[in-house]
Amino acid sequence: MRLFHALPALFCLCALTACVTAAKMVVPAELAARSDRVEVAGLGAGTQGRTSVLGQSLEFTRSASRLSLFDDLQVSDRGRVDFSLTPPGQTPQSARCRMRQRSITLGVVNFDAKPFAFECELGGAALSVQEARGGVRTLKAERRGELRFDGRSVALRSVHEVQGGALPLAAPIGYVFEEGGRAVGAVEINGTRPVLLLPAGDAALRQRLLQASLALALL
Repeated sequence: MRLFHALPALFCLCALTACVTAAKMVVPAELAARSDRVEVAGLGAGTQGRTSVLGQSLEFTRSASRLSLFDDLQVSDRGRVDFSLTPPGQTPQSARCRMRQRSITLGVVNFDAKPFAFECELGGAALSVQEARGGVRTLKAERRGELRFDGRSVALRSVHEVQGGALPLAAPIGYVFEEGGRAVGAVEINGTRPVLLLPAGDAALRQRLLQASLALALL
């Protein structure tokens, strides 16, 4: 048995992205036209840090661990993200997130015993993301989820298509948020400077999408 603690945050970053720094994800054209584009600097690939986003102070810690049994026949991955986002003149909004997944290899076949799952408590809101199941399984690690707050439900889905790319990526390059079937926001998590697309008119939705997008970007 081999146990590795506190792997670099790059492990989690690569679990969520294809680790192709030049790729740009495809987003719905109508969303790009009516959203504010925000590039977040200062996240890097370290286990902790401090930066600011839209004038709000962001402090975060994150970690990852891997438990490997029987010469990698069974591998369990876990990740953790904690951060606080403080709007000007307000109290900090704290977030606690956990990721887990477990895979088993039998001969040349690898399958997920416990598919990817990511859960967040966002101070009055809840974010959940899971690997999509059902139907024909493809090479894409598609994920679906939901952001819940104040009686509202915002769905999210992973994005695997890149601009100018002929084939989709296996791992997500980002996520699109949808409310009532309409795209309301997005986050591109490729590289160390994630890009957010946030709604301009709905303050409550904008802040919650900011929190959810940062959680996904930090993982």
